[in-house]
Amino acid sequence: MSDTAWFLVAFLLLAVAMALGVWRWRRSLRTLHPVSGFVLLAATLGGLLGAPFWWFDLPAAFAWDLPALASRMLAAAGLAFGLSGIVVLEKPSRPKARFYLVLVAVYLVPLALAIVVFHLDRFDFSKPITYGFFSIVLVLSIGAALGLCYEKDADDAAPPAESAWFLCIGGVLAVWGLALFLVPATTAVPFLFNWPRDPLTSRLIASMLLTLAVAFLSARRNAQLVPPALVFAATYGAGVLAACLMNLLAGRPLPILYTTAFGLLGVVSALLLVRHMQRLAKT
Repeated sequence: MSDTAWFLVAFLLLAVAMALGVWRWRRSLRTLHPVSGFVLLAATLGGLLGAPFWWFDLPAAFAWDLPALASRMLAAAGLAFGLSGIVVLEKPSRPKARFYLVLVAVYLVPLALAIVVFHLDRFDFSKPITYGFFSIVLVLSIGAALGLCYEKDADDAAPPAESAWFLCIGGVLAVWGLALFLVPATTAVPFLFNWPRDPLTSRLIASMLLTLAVAFLSARRNAQLVPPALVFAATYGAGVLAACLMNLLAGRPLPILYTTAFGLLGVVSALLLVRHMQRLAKT
């Protein structure tokens, strides 16, 4: 199938999914500002729909050619946005919506600015996927920024165990993400910087590290945000671990730090999520 045909299929799938999503979560969406609801639904369903295509590293699935591991890490990010978005949509509140909008903005806005300044040469403007990519980034970035003007935040500290985890890992991910984003082509520490010859891909991965850091540090201040933050982290951690193991099965090098760090992230976040849900069930 041609690139144009794949693009049309993807557009049709997203349009159908959005229509079904509006019907499924119509009551939830009424509690939010229309802009916030649109961004929440589009990012949730777009992540879920894109994840299978990125996981199998289909040539027409993304706006630039990603290495297989990075493509699967992108799929993990899409799934993380999708599942955490469902958590917000099932039990919506303005602080949760604001939290999700912040994640979308942190993930997309710095990457979009870096692309415009440094990486436009990586894009083939004869392909429809390029215009689709920039359209989605532009709409979601502006929508997230506007939505943040309407949704309110709240302070209600997370429980101590979750708060300590959020602070510790959030700080580590923030430093790692900033380093990877600001100096993506460094070869000094290869186990930290896995794509030194592909700065744009490095910045894509860095954007997710920064988004995770913001998710964790935000959830420390509001117990409502603990479930979506832990779902977000557990999903991404498990996805990256699976992506690393797929690399090993394909005869490629196993990135030890990514495997260990994100495996730990996924397992501990999942255990804390179970513990948190058990605590809620008793109250």
